[in-house]
Order: sequence, then structure tokens, then C-alpha cells
Amino acid sequence: MSQLVFKFPFKTTYFEKDFFVSANNFEAYKLIESWPKWPDKKINIFGPSGCGKTHLVNILSKKLKLLSVNANSFDEKVNKLANSFDCIVIENYEENINENLLYSFINHVLQLNKILIINSFKNIKKFKINLVDLKSRLDSFMEIQINLPTDDLIKVIILKTFSDKQINLSNKNLEYIIKNIDRSYEKIFKFIKDIDNISLSTGKSININLIKKVLLNE
Repeated sequence: MSQLVFKFPFKTTYFEKDFFVSANNFEAYKLIESWPKWPDKKINIFGPSGCGKTHLVNILSKKLKLLSVNANSFDEKVNKLANSFDCIVIENYEENINENLLYSFINHVLQLNKILIINSFKNIKKFKINLVDLKSRLDSFMEIQINLPTDDLIKVIILKTFSDKQINLSNKNLEYIIKNIDRSYEKIFKFIKDIDNISLSTGKSININLIKKVLLNE
């Protein structure tokens, strides 16, 4: 007998109390906490996928009026929208962004005396930039790196995400995951997604055998 899998509308929550501060993200968290006493209004927060960049932006959005724009949907309309916000965040910055448009936008934001944050998977100064003026602008950004997770942070990420999905995990199973999972935010979140989907589709609880099977296929 096949089992229906219901995709419940679980919503990822971004509360400051859920953000685990450790050595790998302390500088980024300290910056958010110190607002409005920032040393610069142009900031690049960079680190691997799932490291907490979006979580930090959501914490900041509780402190000021913030507009978050994905780099893939970045267009001329953002210039007009920027007037109504205190801070603009460009998420998932990549090299294929329109350089002339970005340069014009940065100048516009600076003229408005707004805060501009660019989130990226690596330092924006290491991206290949063809437009000299844009490169000069990006080189002037304050840079804050979020590093790969420690064991303590992996534990919190797993417990927090499973809690969001209303899944309980035993200490024994948790310790096994921590000892054997890849030290990559992307891998951690993929593992959580995969094991949740398999558990739902098979109707089986999350046990050590299922954990080993999913980790083996990651």
C-alpha cells in the first residue's frame, strides 16, 4: 500500500534567540548587534550556502526598514524602491550580475546615505569584475566572513531545523550525525531535507539505519 506524503507548510523561522553565535560567525553577529554604530555603510557578508547570512539579514530587518533583493532578480526597479528603505541587501551575489546597473545602484544608494549589504558565497573582491569603476567600489566594501561550522554549531543547526519540522531526534542519533556528516552547510541542509523526505514517504521514524543510509548517499 502506497502512502500519501503531505507537504506541510513548515515555515523556516528567523529569531535572534535561534541564532547560535560561535567563533565562525561572531564578527558578523557582532556587526548586526552593534547597529546603528557601524563603521561603514557598505558591507559584504560572505560565506558558504546555509551559513546564516539570510538569518542575520532577518534579524537586522527587525531593527530597521530593510529591502532584500536576490541578485537574480536585480533590475532597474530597485533604484526607485531604495528610496523607501534604510537598508538594501543584495542576496546571492554572482558574477553574472549586470555590472553597469550595479555600479549605478551603488552610487544611488550612497547618495541617499543608505546602508548597502551584499551577501555572497565568497569575498566580492575575488570576483572577476570587468568594469573598473565597479571594482573600485566593491574594493571599498567592509568585509565580514562566516566560516564553516564547528561541531557545536552543527548540533544547533540540526536541532533547530528538525524542531522547525516538528521532528524529535535522540542524543545518540544526533551524535552519530555530527561525527559523520560533511562539514559543509550545504551538505548539512541537504541531509536534513533528504532524511525528512524519506521518513515521510516511507512512514518510518528517523533511526540509525536510516541516518547511515542517507549519509552514505550524500
